[in-house]
Amino acid sequence: MSFLTLFFIGAGGFIGAILRSLSGFLFLKSPVFLGVPLATLFVNIVGSFLIGVFLSSPYVLNRPELKGFLTAGIMGGLTTFSTFSFDNVTLISDKMWLYAALNITLNVILGFCACFLGTLIPKLLALPENCG
Repeated sequence: MSFLTLFFIGAGGFIGAILRSLSGFLFLKSPVFLGVPLATLFVNIVGSFLIGVFLSSPYVLNRPELKGFLTAGIMGGLTTFSTFSFDNVTLISDKMWLYAALNITLNVILGFCACFLGTLIPKLLALPENCG
């Protein structure tokens, strides 16, 4: 892996981490719905959708710096598996079994569906393999 690729991954991670931090402001008035932490669910679904788009696009796949910037970088900084895990440990520790199960189910199923839909976008747009 080249230094340039690593640089772009780091720059993307910087942007993704800032976006993750800002996403919490979207849910200040209602941070939890039905026991599910909404900010974490939101970034995980959006991130799943976008990584599906990015990794299904020949334009992105054929450019290692862009692929690293968007996937390991921005999506890595934005999505929050560690926060998701901690949220569930907290819910289970508080004996909120149903909320933990709902949170896990929503994150996994909606994240999977969002990723699948994201993989369809480049196909629907019929992007040529060499755009640039």
